[in-house]
Amino acid sequence: MSKPWYRNKYVIVFVVLAVWLTFFDQNNFVYQYRLAKQIDELKSEKVFYEEEIQKLKAQREALSNDEEMLEKYAREEFLMKKPEEDLFLLKEKE
Repeated sequence: MSKPWYRNKYVIVFVVLAVWLTFFDQNNFVYQYRLAKQIDELKSEKVFYEEEIQKLKAQREALSNDEEMLEKYAREEFLMKKPEEDLFLLKEKE
């Protein structure tokens, strides 16, 4: 008569090893899952920032080649004005 499965030493070793790797090891499966999730988030952030860099490069190129665009940017972003002009700032209600 053969032994039941829970008395087999290989099954016991496998179960103990699986439990150890799942919960107690330094690089357990839960930790690996969290790291993989974090890597996916960082990759999506990387794509976002690469797109932003491309937009800024295009904007920089436009500003360096077009005087009107440079003037418009300076007026909008830095509130620059000509000496004879008046500047009115309108704030939106939040």
